[in-house]
Amino acid sequence: MRILYIAPKSPAPIIDGGCFAMMECLKGLSQVAEIDGIIFETHKHPYTKESERILKQYLKNQTVVPLSTEIKATSALVNFIRGKNYNLSRFKSEKLYREITQKLNEKYDYIVCDSLFAAAQLSHFDFNELAPVIIRSHNIESEIWKLQASLETSVLKRFYLRNLEKTLRKEETEILNKATAIWAISKEDQEWISKNTQQKNVLLLPVSVTSDPAIKADYSNNGFFHLGSMDWKPNQEAVNHLVKKIWSNPKVSEFTLKIAGSKSEHFRFLGTSSIEVVGWVKDSNEFMSKSGTLITPILSGSGIRIKLLEAMSLGIPCITTKLGASGIDISESGLQIADTEESFVDLILKLHENAELRQELGNKSRDYISKVHSFDNCIALMKSTFGI
Repeated sequence: MRILYIAPKSPAPIIDGGCFAMMECLKGLSQVAEIDGIIFETHKHPYTKESERILKQYLKNQTVVPLSTEIKATSALVNFIRGKNYNLSRFKSEKLYREITQKLNEKYDYIVCDSLFAAAQLSHFDFNELAPVIIRSHNIESEIWKLQASLETSVLKRFYLRNLEKTLRKEETEILNKATAIWAISKEDQEWISKNTQQKNVLLLPVSVTSDPAIKADYSNNGFFHLGSMDWKPNQEAVNHLVKKIWSNPKVSEFTLKIAGSKSEHFRFLGTSSIEVVGWVKDSNEFMSKSGTLITPILSGSGIRIKLLEAMSLGIPCITTKLGASGIDISESGLQIADTEESFVDLILKLHENAELRQELGNKSRDYISKVHSFDNCIALMKSTFGI
């Protein structure tokens, strides 16, 4: 079986949750088919020698297409006037269209688009004339912007964000309707797609997460940490809320808090005597295992939090919001939920003082990940889609 795999950025090296989810999808596909890849290269996600080295383990052929996706005010205005979504149009180019056209001349059994942004680049083609198209949905993109708009205090910015959400929802549903099947990343997203589109073949495909058994969580550490890419707005909001609203409480303000992840070094101004802005970390698993309890007060976004799953797979206790826990069974996973500043403080105090509780919750989380997010389970779900 041959598959054409299309990704809006290089899955490797893994620098954020999106890369992690894409890499796991690609690993799974490589177990069942021969794969050619079309990879977009952007200023945020350059394609490097390391990218090539890692991806050639899974892709027979790699076609890398450089794209200029920087935000430009003029282009944003033109798309606004035309009623087109600027988020999706930034990825379109004549060169990309030519490369896709050339690859489609070859015979493939399936086309797997890893995210809406990848699938949107097939909009010039008649899906009925293509090999069956499967879209791996990482989140509901329009829901992200809907929440962003609801949190925006500026009237003008809120108006623009609502327009982005409206145009994105229109194009998103059109694209999802054209696919042969959708692999939703969470149960909540699966239900949203089934309810808001005409797509009948929406399958739940969790992200597979395999932890290194040699890495052990340090339950003697009563500190806290946040880890996530800080060029993603929901993480920026979470960190600002964490520092300004939660760690400002005198009950917890002297507890150790580490903030780490890609681009987090740009937020060093948030540092205090108890808050350390670490920046990017080379080995995220090693960092998490030694840093105590993960705390991530997610206020917006969609899909599932990959870093949360990674932390849970290591047996690390975690605190998040109900929204942050989307796609995860709260009752089974050991996740601790807080949706107010007061409830966050209460949980912080409770976990700071009790090493046995930290270990109990961590063990429960690790068991949940091994059961629900195993690689073998995800491979089996992929095979069922392909009828093998």
